[in-house]
Amino acid sequence: MVIEQGNAVSPEAAEAFVMRRMSLRQLRVLKALADAGSLSGAADLLHVTQPAISKTLSEVERALGQTLIARRGRNIRLTPVARRLVELVERMDAMLRRGGEEVASLVRGTSGELLIGATNAALTDALSDALARMKAEHPLLAISVRTHALTTMFEDLRAGRLDLVIAREVGDAPTDLESVLLLPTREVVAISAMHPLAAQRRISWETLNDQAWIWPLPGTRSRARRDAFWQKLGLPLPTNVIQTDDLMLTMGMLRRSPLVTIMPLHTAQVAARDGIVRILSLDVDLGLGNLCIWQLRDVNSPPVQHFKNALQAASAAAAQA
Repeated sequence: MVIEQGNAVSPEAAEAFVMRRMSLRQLRVLKALADAGSLSGAADLLHVTQPAISKTLSEVERALGQTLIARRGRNIRLTPVARRLVELVERMDAMLRRGGEEVASLVRGTSGELLIGATNAALTDALSDALARMKAEHPLLAISVRTHALTTMFEDLRAGRLDLVIAREVGDAPTDLESVLLLPTREVVAISAMHPLAAQRRISWETLNDQAWIWPLPGTRSRARRDAFWQKLGLPLPTNVIQTDDLMLTMGMLRRSPLVTIMPLHTAQVAARDGIVRILSLDVDLGLGNLCIWQLRDVNSPPVQHFKNALQAASAAAAQA
């Protein structure tokens, strides 16, 4: 699609069009073009004719004075302006989807819904304390906590399937998400309280390396950091291992079998208090980040803010304990 020469549109007019006149239907046409990669594919996605797609595209291009697609044979490529508009419709769709879920929740008789994503590292007493406080203060608020891989939870956050995510810092932080420090974390070595070596005052890495371990699953960030740390120690990887990233299973196995693992200090402290493990005085630096709250920029709601406040207060209390 090519804009005719002389069809200049000022930046102010383009801004006014997007803010006041551009429709969700027009935005969704651009989204379909991005998803399908062709005019005919976009028409199939929206169940309309290809001329209808071309007409809508021309309307938007004339209003903005900008070319929105570049052709490559039968395929198309979106220009930077078009890609930014696609990001806008994705965010709007997420907000509409989330708004629909909240309305449905209200119709069912609740006072709203809070959708939380949490990695294993985030399953702390502070999270439980914050959830208990929220339910005490807002008994009709429906709260869901989901645990998945972090990349999947970030996708759910963007799509409006989650309100916030509690997870570690990441080096390549997504630019469309913001994070707030929640709890400084560090890892420690924990050994089953029932382990024959648990009563020893000092245990070397070489001795521990010959024991049975709980080890992260292959392909995970934790596994890569753990393997790299072992290389720094100059030791071969343990061969007697149970591989899992499930915290509940890890705790269950530590109760029942003489095992060794590495876990966040706050998690190990709870397990030690309950008589499940003993924390060993060995230095561990896996380079894993602190615990943070992640959410979309400029997207907030009263339940989300209330929960963030409760979680930050519970984390501050845990850090001082």
